[in-house]
Amino acid sequence: MISLLRIFWLEATALVRSWTTLILLAASLGWMSAAKFLVVTDATEDGAREMFVRYGLGGVFALLVVAVLAVATGAIASERESRRLQLTLVRPVSGLAIAWGKFLALSAVAAAVLAFPCATLLVSSEFSGRRCSHVYRPLLESPREEALKMYDSYMADPETSPMVKKAHKSIVLRILEQRAKDHYQTVQTNETASWTFPGLYDWSNGSPFVEPSARFRFSNTYSMRDEVRGTIMANGFFGIVSNITQTAVTVPLHLCQLEWNHDTMAFRNMGDNPVMLRPRQDVELLLPADSFAWNLLRSYIVMVSILALVAALGIFLGAGLSRPVAMFVAFVALIVVEMGPSVAEQYPDSLETDAVDRFGLAIVRAVGACAKPPSALSPLSRLASDDCVEAKDALGTFAANFLLAPAVLSLLSAFVMRRKTQD
Repeated sequence: MISLLRIFWLEATALVRSWTTLILLAASLGWMSAAKFLVVTDATEDGAREMFVRYGLGGVFALLVVAVLAVATGAIASERESRRLQLTLVRPVSGLAIAWGKFLALSAVAAAVLAFPCATLLVSSEFSGRRCSHVYRPLLESPREEALKMYDSYMADPETSPMVKKAHKSIVLRILEQRAKDHYQTVQTNETASWTFPGLYDWSNGSPFVEPSARFRFSNTYSMRDEVRGTIMANGFFGIVSNITQTAVTVPLHLCQLEWNHDTMAFRNMGDNPVMLRPRQDVELLLPADSFAWNLLRSYIVMVSILALVAALGIFLGAGLSRPVAMFVAFVALIVVEMGPSVAEQYPDSLETDAVDRFGLAIVRAVGACAKPPSALSPLSRLASDDCVEAKDALGTFAANFLLAPAVLSLLSAFVMRRKTQD
């Protein structure tokens, strides 16, 4: 324990004395100050706030990810190359204490730097008094389950391309799964569409003064802006829609005397034209939650957890590779993680690609599958939209990214260090 604290203190003071911490802090606060003038908004207050969070705080977070990864890859590699690591290990100090101490120091410095930009949001008058909302989506079967149900009929359909029928089942299922995610539901004029929200009756019956909101993203057949009119019913709550399609419409719901089916929200199209929406992505129920400050705190915990995981990964790579190679591998992995979703989306089926393309796509999807659990919670987009970052999600991310994964990577780093010094 004493060795761990000493390693932590030495690494933390080294980061301060080398001006790394001060430079990151100055760059972060400088970008937060400049972002208000550089980021282009839609000239509305809500739009300016959203863009400031996404690109102001988001820019700082991206900077810290890159900086932490660069510093972490050299935390052990530089000491091994200068022959200082061998002296440290014979004192004796365990490899686990070295890896975990450096990880904690990097995470603490990153958390301290990130706290200052978050504090600027907290004290800003633009965010005072704002509240966030719990976001609920309809209870639907997963896209994977829907794809499995569609597979047999899709393959038996005479209009299905012969090339698709010759493809591997996993490729066809991936096509159908993507179609299920983007499946549009058309609501004709004077037609009612309803969706099930489990537990809707519990809060409406027990808390009649908590008035929810409904959020829709409407479109139409020709993807043109058009007026949409209608009514929304949700378990005794009522709202009126009157807006333009292709925008996120948030409709406050108010308590009324009309009866409606429990656990159900419905939209009735009262306009002149049919409207379209994707139930999995475009239909949401919003319930009032706590303040912006608490939501920012939960978002901060998630971002610190992701930075901690990045630090642990960089230390692990630096334990077994030279610093240039470790940094190259780390940044290639980071680029693949960031660009992977868009690349996979541009090549959704892999039916007309050659073997090299299929191999590359397989690597991209594998890296994306490994990176998805740590980054599944998107705090910046939720924070910008005043959507609640749930406490259980934040704590789960912290446990996985700050505790479990770094512990495993630190053990592996200790093992690799011992093998390297023996060689």
